[in-house]
Amino acid sequence: MPGLKRPVLPDGGLKDLNDALHDLHRRAGRPSTRDLAKLIGSEVASKSRVYDAFSSDRLPSWGLIQVLAEALCASVPSSDFTAEEQRLHSLWLAATGADRDHSPASEVSAEQTISSETNEPAPVLALRIEWARPSDLSVSNRRAVRYMVTDALLDIGYGESGPHRRDMSAGSVISVDAKREDPSLTTATVLSALEDSLGRSGVPGGYQGSTLRVLAHLGPYARPDAPDTAAQAVAELDELWRHDHTQRLFDNAQPVSSILAAPLLNLDRYNPFKVDWTHAAISLFRVDRGPQSLGYYKVWVSTQGVPPGGQTGDSAPF
Repeated sequence: MPGLKRPVLPDGGLKDLNDALHDLHRRAGRPSTRDLAKLIGSEVASKSRVYDAFSSDRLPSWGLIQVLAEALCASVPSSDFTAEEQRLHSLWLAATGADRDHSPASEVSAEQTISSETNEPAPVLALRIEWARPSDLSVSNRRAVRYMVTDALLDIGYGESGPHRRDMSAGSVISVDAKREDPSLTTATVLSALEDSLGRSGVPGGYQGSTLRVLAHLGPYARPDAPDTAAQAVAELDELWRHDHTQRLFDNAQPVSSILAAPLLNLDRYNPFKVDWTHAAISLFRVDRGPQSLGYYKVWVSTQGVPPGGQTGDSAPF
């Protein structure tokens, strides 16, 4: 079967990413866009969106590239999906600013730039930060997490309030543009800010020994073409948070127990804590059309030695 149409692109990050996608498609036996849409699910991406990922001169969303890579790697003998995913993610990050005009006359918001130049919804970094046992805390200590989140937001260049923040009884959710900077750096900065706030608390053993839990998600993965990508990413974050597998992966022996979406930890560049990290996977299911496996959500988990419960280490399917 002939390969898919290649767009005419200038040299740069977007062309490098497109070349890598076409190379993976070739090694997978050049499946049709119809077959790929069936493999990843029409509710995730239509045939036309799959075609555009290969043949359009616009930058595809990371969620679409990720599911395409997983489907293609399944047909490549002895393929290493983790390595392919990391390589494509690095190329995608490099391509996010490949065709930007940085002249003063063209200064617009990040959201406007993404919408007008790539015609793709912006990927969103969503984080949930919450006490593990809020009932163990005094009222003043329970409220302290909001001040920690405010400091973290200021560190990453966002205001203390706005649509990017949602406060709750025992914590907060923040959602920010993942194209504004390397989301690995943003995540590491937030974690470092939280660690610093805990270290300066003056409370022996932290806030009455309660663990601060952090879940960081890069999305949307289920509906990358959703009209409101921030709302979709936060909805996915909330769903992941409620998952039994997620709760078992948290380690209440740590002052801060963190679970990060696999692309969000770059140990070579941004290692915010002096702790170990281990691979894990959260199994995803949908029940609205009967029990159906959606595969695994791959994560990094902070650990102080023996990993907490869950599917970790060599047993993880990636």
